Amino acid sequence: MTIEEIKALDIEALNQRVADIKVEMESEDSDIEALSAEVDAIEQRQMELKTAAKEAAEKRAAVAADQMAEVIEERKEEDIKMTDMEMRNTPEYGKAFVKGLLTDDFTEARALLTENVNGGSVPVPEILENEIKNAWEEAQFLQFAKRTTYKGNVKVGFEVSATGASVHVEGANAPDEETLVWGTVELKAESIKKWITVSDEALEGTTIDTLGEIYKEVAQRIVEKADEIAIGKVIAAPATTSAANGPGVPVSEVSAIAADTIVNAVALLSGKAKDLRIVMNRQTKAAFEAVALGLSYGADIYDGLKDRIIFSDALKSFSAASADDTFVIIGDIGYGFQANFPAGNDVKIKVDDLSLAEKDLVKIVGRQYVGMGVVAPKAFVKINKVTE
Repeated sequence: MTIEEIKALDIEALNQRVADIKVEMESEDSDIEALSAEVDAIEQRQMELKTAAKEAAEKRAAVAADQMAEVIEERKEEDIKMTDMEMRNTPEYGKAFVKGLLTDDFTEARALLTENVNGGSVPVPEILENEIKNAWEEAQFLQFAKRTTYKGNVKVGFEVSATGASVHVEGANAPDEETLVWGTVELKAESIKKWITVSDEALEGTTIDTLGEIYKEVAQRIVEKADEIAIGKVIAAPATTSAANGPGVPVSEVSAIAADTIVNAVALLSGKAKDLRIVMNRQTKAAFEAVALGLSYGADIYDGLKDRIIFSDALKSFSAASADDTFVIIGDIGYGFQANFPAGNDVKIKVDDLSLAEKDLVKIVGRQYVGMGVVAPKAFVKINKVTE
């Protein structure tokens, strides 16, 4: 075989050729010298192929090692993130965060984190984050509302009126086009604020636990105010729906609380309002209970909603209400009310150590931007007091 023919063979073919040459050498008329030269060429080629195979294997191993190193590095990064999450729960980080809040220098808190947060906001310790979260979960009204975090003011569409669908028979005249009247509600963000003052001396000894109490107080007051505003939006809504004035909240008027007060009010709601709740003052609840007692509890005066009552002092009691005052609201809060937080759900806390510095006092200011409103017609009904 020529050198070119030998180079065209793979290892298996070369081995077979060597075996054939051994058989040919046993023949009396064989050219021993030519066959020996061919064996030398084959062995040389075998060596080249083995070397190439070894180098390829080493390259594959190197690539695999690099890939494994990348995987390990990724896992390390994941571990680092977990470590940062855990670090936010430590007293050490809490102390550093408090120091940063008081001095407006979070260098120490940043140094405890393995992630690069230079130039960005420093994560709030989880204990403080939970205080804000718990405050919203305890909101009497807004905890059930649809909450969004769209930037800026938000426009929400609602149906004023529309014609229904029709059954169409093949070959018959086309059905009439739907007549749809559409309106929009704009949820304009308002700033709700709450601030308290603390002496310099008291603040210098602040721990993460006491700071948590301050966060809790500020956040709860802001949430309570937001709840009050939300209920006020329902009360202020028009009785009838229109594109110009927004979704309507029908009114049921009563001069006295009776067994059918709630049943009659619920009858005014849209069929789309399904997850119903009652909002009232505790004194109003006592007045309803008095009616139930007078009936020896023989009738369900709450229309199956007794376990779905929300108590709010934003509504006057029936006895304290004047003519045309709303003393009960019934409706599907998740369907009919939306609260949008352009800057996020978190109550933002700022420490102002300059405004009252001459009095050795520090302001701790909480702020929440939120736009709220009724977004669906007949999702709520108001029960108003009228005089006979």
